[in-house]
Amino acid sequence: MAGDAETGVCVMQIEEGLDTGPVFACERVPIAPTTTADELRAALVEVGTPLLVETLRHGLGASTPQQGEPVYAAKVEPRELQLDWSRPPEELARLVRVGGAWTTFRGKRLKVLDATVADGQLRLEVVQPEGKAPMTVAAWRNGAHPTPGELPGV
Repeated sequence: MAGDAETGVCVMQIEEGLDTGPVFACERVPIAPTTTADELRAALVEVGTPLLVETLRHGLGASTPQQGEPVYAAKVEPRELQLDWSRPPEELARLVRVGGAWTTFRGKRLKVLDATVADGQLRLEVVQPEGKAPMTVAAWRNGAHPTPGELPGV
């Protein structure tokens, strides 16, 4: 959600304080502008599993202290995933990639499952109307018949 270009996995000793234990091994993982949270989670598992196995197999060895300030990531609440159309389209696209993003249309919730940024606007690609299966935005428009100027979230 923050728009970071990379993240990583570390093997570290757990201590009572938040992010205070020494680090034994780390691996960086890039975050592409189109990476979803599910894709990132899978990439972290793919990198983290062998890192942990190799670190334990060869012994922990020397450690290094953690760098930077600890950052606590609170659980994302559904209300935080409501698309605020006054926000920049890049920010909205990041919310969509987290998963669970939504807006409203005619008073009902419309989940936004995929979107891209094009021509300075967020373009919806796949949506899921309340009580229905996911569909392309073209199929949704064919069924919803929005009037000219009628937009989701308004």
